[in-house]
Amino acid sequence: MNLKLTIELVPESSWGINLAHILTGPVWDTLRREVYKRAHWTCEVCGESGLELHCHEVWEYNDKKKTQTLKELKCLCVYCHDIKHWGRTVSMVHSGSYSNDYLKELEKHFCTVNQCTKEVFLQHKVQCGKLWQLRSRKKYKIDFGDYSPEKIVKLWEKEKRK
Repeated sequence: MNLKLTIELVPESSWGINLAHILTGPVWDTLRREVYKRAHWTCEVCGESGLELHCHEVWEYNDKKKTQTLKELKCLCVYCHDIKHWGRTVSMVHSGSYSNDYLKELEKHFCTVNQCTKEVFLQHKVQCGKLWQLRSRKKYKIDFGDYSPEKIVKLWEKEKRK
């Protein structure tokens, strides 16, 4: 089954290595707002426009070369983004930051967006967990590609001078 919304678990060695943590607040805010604007302030997965939006990094993995390359930034609603980062979301539930019912809401959202059953969701979750375990045994070299922090800062500074 071709899923529109998928779980994308980040290997443990790459946790916290993302543009939101590397760039300064003003630079990240400018970048993410550009992503939202490009998407017409609408989730690029489910099409919702009235929910909190997040800027999601889409990574491509080369497991043989152990490289992780940033391919694009997408505008996602909070539900789609929390599904993408299922492991982090589950941790937030266990820490008490989110209610236990939140995972059920996300499961329902996944099934609605993908027009699938709970069984399909559960199978996908298990497959993603297995892949995460394999990838978390390795250390990946991070490649920000066209989104290198240095390049983004230079563009931001150039725009700021205008």
